[in-house]
Amino acid sequence: MNYARLLAGSPGSETPPAQPLTHHEILTLVQPFTRRDFHVDLDASDRINRRLIFKPVIHDEADAAGIAAHEILQLDNPRPGFSVVTRTLTLGCGLSAFLETQGEEPGALLARIETVRPQQQFRSVEGTTVALSYRLAPRAGAAPNDAAAVDRELLRGEARIAGFTIVLRAPQVRGYPAEIDITPQAAGAKLPEDLLAVMGWAWSPLRIRKTGWCGKLKARGSGAELSRAIEARFEQTIGHLTRTLSQPPAAYHDTLARARWGVALRRALPLLFFASLIVGAAGLTLVDIPQDSIINLLLMGAPPLLMIGAFGMRDIPSMEIPPLPRRIDHAAWHPQIEAAAAPALDAQTT
Repeated sequence: MNYARLLAGSPGSETPPAQPLTHHEILTLVQPFTRRDFHVDLDASDRINRRLIFKPVIHDEADAAGIAAHEILQLDNPRPGFSVVTRTLTLGCGLSAFLETQGEEPGALLARIETVRPQQQFRSVEGTTVALSYRLAPRAGAAPNDAAAVDRELLRGEARIAGFTIVLRAPQVRGYPAEIDITPQAAGAKLPEDLLAVMGWAWSPLRIRKTGWCGKLKARGSGAELSRAIEARFEQTIGHLTRTLSQPPAAYHDTLARARWGVALRRALPLLFFASLIVGAAGLTLVDIPQDSIINLLLMGAPPLLMIGAFGMRDIPSMEIPPLPRRIDHAAWHPQIEAAAAPALDAQTT
C-alpha cells in the first residue's frame, strides 16, 4: 500500500497529467501573440510540458520601449483554460527582470503585460541600475478584460555594486520580512554584520552564509501597498550600499560610528531584557507577597505567557552578545582589489 498516496487522497482523485500541446492548441494559444508580432519559437518551446517560447525581441533606447534590452515572452499552459505569461527583460550587463501574470485568456494576459513598459522595471539609484520583477494581479472587483486594473506585486530585485550582487526576495507569506542576499563575485570578501542595520530598525544585521551574507527587511502593509513599501526601502538600501561600497572600509566606520553603536545596543536588547527578568525574579524573593494577592497570581502566570509570546513571534530575537563596533583595518572590501592596489601604491611611494 502506498501510504503517501493514501494520505494525499484516493487514487481516483488524482489529477491526470496534462497531455502535450497539440498543433490545434498551439495555433489557438499563439493567435493573440501573432497579432502583436510575437512569433513562437518551436525549437525552444516544450510541447510535452505545455510551454511555448516566443522569438526574442531586441529593444533599444530609440524604440517605444525606451531601453536597451533583450525581451523573451513565455506562455505556460499547464492545463486547458489556465495560462501563465512571463516576460523576461535582460540588459547588456546581464541584469534581468521578469513580469508574470496568470489567468484564463492568453490575449488578456498579454494585454496586461503590455501595460507595464520595459523601462519601468529598471531604475537608476545613485548611478546603480536596479532590476525589479513583479507579478501582475487583477484588482478586486475589476472587470476581467480591464488590463489596466491590476496591481504590481514585487517579487524580486537585483543590483550589482562594486563586485557584489544584491538580490531582494519579497516575502511569500504575509507578515514575514523580505530577505536581502549579498553575494561577492570573488571569494574572500569581508563585510561588517551591521552593514544594513545602520539604516534603521527595518533592517536586520547580516548573517553569513556559504555564498555570502543574508539580511532581512521589514515593511508594513499588504498587497500593492506592501510592495511599494519594500520597493522604496530596497532603493534606500541600494543607495546606501552604493555610497558605502564605493569607499574604503575605514570610511564606513568614520561616517557611521554612532549608528553602529546604536545597532550594537539594539542587538543586545533581547539579552538585557531576559537578564532584567532574572534579576527581577531574584529580587522578588526578598519581598513578602501574600499568597492570596493578585500580584502573586500574575507572577505565577508570567513565565508561561512569556514563553508563548517568545515562541509565537514570527521573527524570534537572537540572544547574543554583539561585537563592539571597531574601525575596519583592511584596505578594501575585496582582497583582490586590495592586492591589486598594493603594487600601485608601492610604485607611487618609491
